Amino acid sequence: MIAQELGLPHGRVERVKLAGMLHDIGKVGVPDSILNKPGKLTDHEFDIIKTHPGLGAQILEHPSLADVRTWVAAHHERPDGNGYPSGMPCHEIPLEAKILAVADTYEAMTSDRAYRPSIGPNAARGELELHADTQFDREVVDAMLAILTRERTRNERVPARR
Repeated sequence: MIAQELGLPHGRVERVKLAGMLHDIGKVGVPDSILNKPGKLTDHEFDIIKTHPGLGAQILEHPSLADVRTWVAAHHERPDGNGYPSGMPCHEIPLEAKILAVADTYEAMTSDRAYRPSIGPNAARGELELHADTQFDREVVDAMLAILTRERTRNERVPARR
């Protein structure tokens, strides 16, 4: 939906959708004890988590997935350069990776996890807004917020079933 909101052509929207399904495939190489840890990760454990984008890119090593592989590898990079695994600057991060980052983070914040409960959609919106231009690309956040606003308005207009 974000890719569509940003006006990407249908073919690229479909590739982003595929990347969305595959973006965390590298977590197969991260022990479940770390992925499902109920408490705060140690620095060592977080270093292991930070390997999953690169592992995902390795798993997707096929010529037909070259674009998806690049986006998966960069989906934890940040516009402020403090992302991982490369710490690349904003202008080097593919738009599609920026889309994955916003969508993935929103989904994570609005879902219950082993280490914390959902913060809910309103708080998640606030976090996206707060971290636009540092953790997230502003244009992508604005597109996500526009989608969420439309969905909320649409849901408010639908009468409750009895």
